[in-house]
Amino acid sequence: MKWRRFSLLLTLPFWFFSCSDSGVQQIPVKVPAHVKVPKAMVYIPEGEFTYGHAEDPKTALGRKVYLKAYLIDRYEVSRGEYGKLRPDYEFGAGKEKFPVSWVPFAEAKSYCESAGKRLPTEPEWEKAARGPDGGKWPWGRYQPHPNNGFSGFLPERVDRRPEWISPYGIYGMGHNVWEWTADDWSYNGMSGKEKGLYKVIRGGLYQSHLKIDFSPTWARNYMEPTARYNFIGFRCAQDVASDSG
Repeated sequence: MKWRRFSLLLTLPFWFFSCSDSGVQQIPVKVPAHVKVPKAMVYIPEGEFTYGHAEDPKTALGRKVYLKAYLIDRYEVSRGEYGKLRPDYEFGAGKEKFPVSWVPFAEAKSYCESAGKRLPTEPEWEKAARGPDGGKWPWGRYQPHPNNGFSGFLPERVDRRPEWISPYGIYGMGHNVWEWTADDWSYNGMSGKEKGLYKVIRGGLYQSHLKIDFSPTWARNYMEPTARYNFIGFRCAQDVASDSG
């Protein structure tokens, strides 16, 4: 299989980990009183963040981008969750907590909409993964993947590895499945022949024989929207209602 590689005013509890090999310092977040955060979602406050990387020409080049507040799933959608809305989806016993896969873009989009949500935009996904200050890895310092030496994709439970959460406490943004986003694949200088053909996927692993590399928070990849693979899943996002004053 050939890979494409390219480069709370109400205070909710939040986890705090020291900035070390086994934890991530969490960003304290204040959620406005009028905002109700659904279970297993995370509130991402409005503000700027560093989008892309200056040395990766197919990204936003590290410019500052402002986003309104939004909500995003703490975990990738699991097989068990997906099966509740899609009874025909089959998976092995004991795999309820593993990320859903083999789902093309349209079905992922439809699932999120059925749950009253939507797929995250690419900037929303990236801010949730790296925080406002532009970290390369969600968890801070680089570390080798524990499955190096295994030939093939080996997913993990969506709630595994709290030591690898993002600064906003979100799991799986860089070491599990790639995730569909709402956006079309595009970049400066892209050939017209490519426009509209692919969707952006984020946060998965780059694999070659017996070697696994994490994808940095700004890394972009793409796939045909009809693609069904064991290494592509998704999570959902949701708009935040404006303050009625």
